[in-house]
Amino acid sequence: MDSMIFFGLFKRKQKVRGSNRRSLSANEWPDHVITLEGKNFNDFIEKYPLSMVDFWAPWCAPCKAMIPRVRRLSKIYNGKVAFGKLDTQKNQDIAKQYKIMGIPHLVFFRYGGKITSITGVKSIGDIKNVIENLLEKKDR
Repeated sequence: MDSMIFFGLFKRKQKVRGSNRRSLSANEWPDHVITLEGKNFNDFIEKYPLSMVDFWAPWCAPCKAMIPRVRRLSKIYNGKVAFGKLDTQKNQDIAKQYKIMGIPHLVFFRYGGKITSITGVKSIGDIKNVIENLLEKKDR
């Protein structure tokens, strides 16, 4: 048996998710918070090395308090973190998939894989601490 063929039989399967991991140019990063829904959610979370999705609802007062904070963070971390928001009222299937039990709920993804989340109203400083820790881990 040819050694190249034999070796090929035991190669590990590569994960499909994140298989298009490449360096993104500055203009490929969103410079604002992207509104997500069923048709663009997976593409968004799988594209970036670090993304954050704000799960919210229009009737939720604490969620409304988070809007300017998330918007500000999207400016601070432009080119390092992609920010999105998902209306849980309109996208209940995605909220159920990620077991969102309370809102506002921020979920952090690395190439589509959930890495951590936080629930409730948080300060910009609290969220920056989470992001800085995640960016530090990414660079290791």
